[in-house]
Amino acid sequence: MGCSRRAYRASLAGRFLVLLCLFLAGYSGAAQATPQATIRDLAARAESFEAQGQWEAAAAEYQKILNIDPRSVPALNALGALSVRQGRFKEGIAYYQRAIKINPREFGTCLNLGIAYVKMQDYPSATLPLEKAVQIDPASFQAQELLGVTLIGQDEYSKAIPPLEKAMELQPGDLSSSYLLIRSYIATKQYEKAMTGFAHLEQLDPGSPWVRILRGQAYDGQGSYEKALEEFRQAKKQLPNDATVRFSLGFMCWKLRHYDEAASELKEALRLDPHFTQAQYYLADTYLTDMKPDMALPILRELVHKLPKDYRSRVDYAKALEKLGRYEEAVPQFEEAIRLDPTHAEPHYLLARTYQKLKRTDDFHRELDLAQQVHAEKRFEDESLFGASGNRGDPARGLGLVPPSQGKQPSAPQP
Repeated sequence: MGCSRRAYRASLAGRFLVLLCLFLAGYSGAAQATPQATIRDLAARAESFEAQGQWEAAAAEYQKILNIDPRSVPALNALGALSVRQGRFKEGIAYYQRAIKINPREFGTCLNLGIAYVKMQDYPSATLPLEKAVQIDPASFQAQELLGVTLIGQDEYSKAIPPLEKAMELQPGDLSSSYLLIRSYIATKQYEKAMTGFAHLEQLDPGSPWVRILRGQAYDGQGSYEKALEEFRQAKKQLPNDATVRFSLGFMCWKLRHYDEAASELKEALRLDPHFTQAQYYLADTYLTDMKPDMALPILRELVHKLPKDYRSRVDYAKALEKLGRYEEAVPQFEEAIRLDPTHAEPHYLLARTYQKLKRTDDFHRELDLAQQVHAEKRFEDESLFGASGNRGDPARGLGLVPPSQGKQPSAPQP
């Protein structure tokens, strides 16, 4: 994403020198000769220390510049960059914020502040400085792409499309932006645009299984389930040991009621990543819909323990108990599911059926009436892989939108 580290350092040094020259140009006369020379020497020493990787020594020199001129934007930017490079994000952000107060229209400061927030995965805070950077320099590929990243990080896919389209216009050969843009088209159900983009993406990343995953998601969104299934089966041949690939295939088999294959793929996804909660849920639901509640129950018990506020897991846990004839245990689970999300009719129906089996007639009629009322108020679309997989189904997750611990990185380049 954007410039290499060496190019970025060179760019930062260049900006520092330009602004330093402007700063020095404001002084005239022999009385300022010593401060000018001092600042010039300090800047040169700081840059020399940076080049040698002696960051603390470089920071000390930049601090000396601030002692002479507390309003030196180049020195504040340099100190911010050094802090961020060492993982001291809050310290770096404080330097950038001081610089922005001095010059709110300085492109480098806005960009650097946005980058610092992106590295912290604080996408809401990154948005404003990156929007300013884009306003100041619309031709900056890095600013446009990073703005798209921050908006995707907030699930603002429709807002992410314009800066990502601009980024692709500026650098058509950038693989990361292409993945992110197509992902955004799929999220906003602009499937035709996504399909058009695949030809370009395949040129950039030929033979990539991640192109197949994205195209499979687009086919799934269009209702072309068999085409989606074939994409995921082909991706499995290329990446048999990737949990996301196996999950995607398992999900599509679940949707098409190929329960044996679904269970096999979802179990494999969990073997590869035991913390893949989406795979746990769909494996349990596969067992449940395949009339194997005894196999679903322990998985669902673990899920509701790990995710006590997850509505879907709670409903399925209650279903499994009900199917096993454990009606008294099922009742509080259905009630908890309704409390978590009262907008679904299903738990009301199932709770009514459970009350009927317990011969609690008044409760049966009450829940049945509530189920019919809720059902009339709300309809649901068919479940999509995009929504089911969340960030784990994102081929562009290597761009920093998802912590690395959540899975292998795709073939898209790293930032």
